[in-house]
Amino acid sequence: MAKKQARDNAYYEERLRRDHPSIYADLKAGRHRTVTDAAIAAGLKKVRTRLLELKNAWAKADAAERADFLKWLMASGALSTSPPTSTTSTGTTGIAIDQRLTPEASRRIELIMSKRRLAMGDLMIELGYPSLNPSVGMALARGTRLQFDVILALQKWLAANTSV
Repeated sequence: MAKKQARDNAYYEERLRRDHPSIYADLKAGRHRTVTDAAIAAGLKKVRTRLLELKNAWAKADAAERADFLKWLMASGALSTSPPTSTTSTGTTGIAIDQRLTPEASRRIELIMSKRRLAMGDLMIELGYPSLNPSVGMALARGTRLQFDVILALQKWLAANTSV
């Protein structure tokens, strides 16, 4: 397998010189402060927002680091310590207790999936997640916990499918 090419300042400066001579001239004239600024102006790089940095750090974190971060968010008040509550089609109970689906919610989800002939991957796509995300399938089959954002997505999905 070929070695991954370094994407350092020298690489981007060469790309600018070769593919974007006017921006390279602006860089040399001082109109762009850094090679990175010039590469962004040329469309070779994207601006790294704080959100992108957070997402990148989350993806690289292990399970213990993620758990510690969520605890910190809850302690700081940025994240609720209780699972979101909403009513299902019967109007009496929330869909999750302690981040686990209630039996009523599980039955309702399975019923809708059956009536609409949805596979688990199709459900996950409708919820806005990759089709291979196993979280809801594991919660239905084994009673595992769900992330708060998945519970919220399921609540919206159940509300949208009340007529089924």
